Amino acid sequence: MQDKKMEVFESENLWASIFKMVVPALIAILVMLIYNMADMIFVGQTGETAQVAAVSVVGPVFNMIMAVAMLISGGGTVIISRDLGAKDTEHARMVSSLCIWTGIILGILAGACIIAINNPLLKFLGATPDVEVYAKQYMLILAAGAPFLLITNMLGQVLRAEGAVKEGLIGNLIGTMVNIVLDPIFILKLNMGVVGAAIATVIGNVVATLYYVYYMKNKAVVLNAKPSNALKKPLLIISIMALGLPNAVGTLLSGFANSFANQLLSKYGSDAIAANAAAGRVNLIIVMVLMGICMGAQPLMSYNYGAGNKKKLAGVIKRLIALTVGTGAVTAVLVIGMRSAVIALFLKDAAVASTAESILMILMISSPFLGFFYLGTNFLQATGKAMQATLVSALQKGVLLIPLLFVLEYAFGFMGIRLAYVVADFGAIIISCVFMIIAWKKINVNTDYEVKTEKINFKQVKHKKAI
Repeated sequence: MQDKKMEVFESENLWASIFKMVVPALIAILVMLIYNMADMIFVGQTGETAQVAAVSVVGPVFNMIMAVAMLISGGGTVIISRDLGAKDTEHARMVSSLCIWTGIILGILAGACIIAINNPLLKFLGATPDVEVYAKQYMLILAAGAPFLLITNMLGQVLRAEGAVKEGLIGNLIGTMVNIVLDPIFILKLNMGVVGAAIATVIGNVVATLYYVYYMKNKAVVLNAKPSNALKKPLLIISIMALGLPNAVGTLLSGFANSFANQLLSKYGSDAIAANAAAGRVNLIIVMVLMGICMGAQPLMSYNYGAGNKKKLAGVIKRLIALTVGTGAVTAVLVIGMRSAVIALFLKDAAVASTAESILMILMISSPFLGFFYLGTNFLQATGKAMQATLVSALQKGVLLIPLLFVLEYAFGFMGIRLAYVVADFGAIIISCVFMIIAWKKINVNTDYEVKTEKINFKQVKHKKAI
């Protein structure tokens, strides 16, 4: 079983290896995209823009849970893949168990925290009076299911580290299909609105979690939840989270940025929040496709880095550049051509839909090029440069974006809010490419370049294999 799973990493056919890793990850990302959109699509069928706006307002809370999942899975995936490349399965088992137990504990804490501060949190999120009652109902139910939301999203990523891309995909598909089947029943047939959407989301994640538990007990190579493994080196979680920071920071700051955007949009009314939310969900198609390509191939980069194979690592990067540029361009053209039909899935009001289309066209300026950003951050993670990758993510969603939201809204009004995302994207793309080029040059110069995972260290130090 283990040898079969490792074939994808050992193959000399790089395009085949990339597609074996990327295609299932892409399907999983697209499934997640449908999952992410399902609530808003079915809530949109109620014709109440206030409920659509409520889903958008609570979005940053979901981002927070996702950020915690990525904090664990991002670093866990890198270290487990690297361990398998270095043939250190014992260490990989320890890391996987530690990731799972940390996820369970943090999921419970995150849910409790959201419930405890729900009223001030809703005000911070920019909920207008007509939206607040719906947003509160939606948020409290999601918070109650936070442990399952976190574990499902974390395990779906960590499975890729041991080559179980198909099983990770199956888990995502199960959770999404359950959610999609239950959404119209709860939201429309039972007339539960956002409450039904939240319940369907939680049930979908519970079912997906049960599938991942089944996989661990019956098929896993190193993935396990044995407490004894987690307790061997519990402080190793610091190193794991350090490597997971780039994805987590980007996701968390994205949530904060959306909260600030909703605060600014609230003075234009709930229709403005709904239009902005619909355009953002459509733009998410390109963002998640490009993210899926790079995240799907990250274990391949980590494995070859851990195995000391610079030639294959370089080959993977070159092919990923071509793949992300081509995919970004094609996806952008498709989104532009189908914008009216897709926006109509979320909004029934013609005037609000027209505003959403205008916003979407602005977002298309930078979206096709975001593959460079995600490739850069995933490469930095794969080679252990947690500090640089975290900095790049923080620049895109925090240091650059949040001030730009206020400055450009003041200068250009409503559309200035979306211009801020475009300007921040291009700044992050440039910086990410610069960091990746510098990191690659250092790897080429330092033939004894090595990695350590036993304790937190943002610099590259000794491990087992040199690159």
